[in-house]
Amino acid sequence: MTKRKKEDGFNVSFLDVMACGLGAVLMILILVKFNANTNIPSDEIERLKKELAATQNEQTQVQKSIDEVNEKVAMETATLEQLQRRIEQLKIEQDASRRALNEKMAVVANLEKSVAAAAPKTANDAITLSGGGEENYLLGLKVEGKHIGFLIDKSASMTEEKLIDVIKRKISAPAVRKASPKWQRTVRIAKWLLARLPKDAKVSMVAFSDTAATLGSRATYSTKFSQTAQTLASEIDKLTPENGTNLQLGLKQITSAMPKMTDLYIVTDGLPTLGEQAKTLKSFTQCRSFFGSAKTISGECRMALFNHTLKTTAPRGVRVNVILLPLEGESQASSAYWQWASVTGGMMISPARTWP
Repeated sequence: MTKRKKEDGFNVSFLDVMACGLGAVLMILILVKFNANTNIPSDEIERLKKELAATQNEQTQVQKSIDEVNEKVAMETATLEQLQRRIEQLKIEQDASRRALNEKMAVVANLEKSVAAAAPKTANDAITLSGGGEENYLLGLKVEGKHIGFLIDKSASMTEEKLIDVIKRKISAPAVRKASPKWQRTVRIAKWLLARLPKDAKVSMVAFSDTAATLGSRATYSTKFSQTAQTLASEIDKLTPENGTNLQLGLKQITSAMPKMTDLYIVTDGLPTLGEQAKTLKSFTQCRSFFGSAKTISGECRMALFNHTLKTTAPRGVRVNVILLPLEGESQASSAYWQWASVTGGMMISPARTWP
């Protein structure tokens, strides 16, 4: 009996495995080829394109903003540099101005020393002025002449510089008006003039407002007597500022008291507000305030009244010096008094508030 050959089970199983593996490989290739040939939907592509475009636009805007910021930073940096250069330039100019000021102050100091060295050691004044910190002399103004007249304005405006304050003082008690700073300054100015009278002269003093009166018991006094200045100074202390300003009456009174007057010193603060009702004033038809009971007068009419007063009443051949104190609204007074004083060979001054 023939013996059957034994079957090899390993070889059969291996072929099966290889066949399965080959089938798997073929399946993979088929799937890969399928996916490769599959198209992406067009809607998805459009959406992605729009998102890409939006991102690119946003990037462009961001870059533009960055460029603008960089430009502003550059401009501010340039401006800052310009400011720094300007500051440096101003510092240089300030230093130069400071040096120039120091030089001028040094010159003034030297001049003051020279004036002090040239001035007399003591002031030979007939009146001793009280107070401290004020100047004793006013350069340029000198009391001189053989027959000297003083005309002191004692109207209500001589109490204050501002018109509203003048009105308040005007209705106050006499003692309050006399105590006002401007009037006290007026008194000191009058005494300052008396303190510098020449040794050999005749003097007369008139105070005026809406009226005019000679001060003292006599029309004129001689400066040879030491008590002359003291007598007139005590008369000044009795005055009370009140009412309007009639320069015409004041000039008439001082001319009557001293017919041979050579020099006239006037202390006032503005143009006249009152005048005599002469026929010649009727030509000023626009100035009804010259007549009747008007309470105010315009600047033009005051100027017209001043010119009329000089034309009809001002003394001839007399050197006129005017000390003009400040008053609100008197824009024409300075030029008017300066012209009058200049024509006569005198001078007009508007002293600082610290004098005398």
